[in-house]
Amino acid sequence: MSGRPPWDAPTLAPHDPPEVSVVVPYYDDPATVDLLLRALDQQVGGVRFEVIVADDGSPASPVIPDELGFRCRVVGQPDLGFRAAAARNLGAAAATGELLVFLDGDTLPTGDYLVRMVQALRDTDRGHGGMVVARRRHIDLAGLTPDTVLTLLAGADLAAAGVTPLPEPAWLADGYARTDDLLHSGDDDFRLVISAVLAIDRRSFTAIGGFDENFVGYGGEDWDLAWRSWVAGVDRRYAPGAVAWHDGPDAGGRPADPLAKNLETIRLARLVPLPSTRGSALWHEIPQIAVRYLGPVTGTAADAAVIAAAAGLLEGSDAAVWFPDVEGRQGLPPLLADDPRVHAGEVPPHIAARTRYLAEVRAPLQLTTTLQTACATGDLSIPDVMELRHARSVARDESLTSRGSVEYRLIDADVSLERWWAGW
Repeated sequence: MSGRPPWDAPTLAPHDPPEVSVVVPYYDDPATVDLLLRALDQQVGGVRFEVIVADDGSPASPVIPDELGFRCRVVGQPDLGFRAAAARNLGAAAATGELLVFLDGDTLPTGDYLVRMVQALRDTDRGHGGMVVARRRHIDLAGLTPDTVLTLLAGADLAAAGVTPLPEPAWLADGYARTDDLLHSGDDDFRLVISAVLAIDRRSFTAIGGFDENFVGYGGEDWDLAWRSWVAGVDRRYAPGAVAWHDGPDAGGRPADPLAKNLETIRLARLVPLPSTRGSALWHEIPQIAVRYLGPVTGTAADAAVIAAAAGLLEGSDAAVWFPDVEGRQGLPPLLADDPRVHAGEVPPHIAARTRYLAEVRAPLQLTTTLQTACATGDLSIPDVMELRHARSVARDESLTSRGSVEYRLIDADVSLERWWAGW
């Protein structure tokens, strides 16, 4: 299996910059990564690429096959547990291509995989960055020789070779059909993004901070990345023509591990502020709605209207309120400083990168509905009083066109809190 394949896979001169960097997270599976690299050596279409194998602390570093038609190198990190997120970041940091393609070590690309992914990524990026998910199919490679597998990846007929694909997950197929291959995806569709077969432009990947390296253990890091990229305004698509084969069944075809799944759910509940990930009863550091209160504050009982307004905005909503440092501000209003959902200063970057809605409030007001319900009606503006925006709209610098509506009343500066709360 050595030597060059008989087609137009490109060869890079030592100093040619690659168009694409393929990042392969790896742990102690030399035979499979050898097969993956040889599958990449069969790529057609003239894509200039390099491969970075990111070793997650294997007992021995993988050996790169001789005579590959692309540059390939290994970078490594210590074995501190299952750290796929950190390994992918390590590989991306060592990469030099403008486009990043993440491909898991047990997932083998067909011969036109890269050219299809590159074309889809370029078609997807409409000025806000692009993210593309390929089609991951499933197969049992047991009993097949490496040469047979490479022949199948190069386009040989599966049925003629006596190979029957394993089932694909129906929920993924249904999700891609419902969203028109992610063209019309929404907030909750981050689950349709799979890092095993993922491509993203380097500029977007860097801007959102890459994978969250706090993820240790299986699962969740790709959905967190997908959510942050969505908030940041990145466009995403599913490319069903770009196919890579996973050796073995989908997770749904393997024995269930409730503990591992619950660990993943708990991680995401803290980071992805949607009712579908965390319910509505618990308080979390990262809220669904980040409110910036920009009106006057004295830090005394004279802030009664502000206290009443903030309490009303927080009631029944997954929200938190920040009081940025503005001229004349004298600290947080009384009572609010005791609430863990109220903060002095600006919204921290790690929260701004994940929150779903952004609200700016300039005067004390009472809504006739919850703030969460008001946000769900669409972006809206009440001049000199309040502005509600989807965080993705802000990241994409979209003009504010009031689509939502909400009824409200201003709260008098001399409001009596006793009467307000007692309903007198």
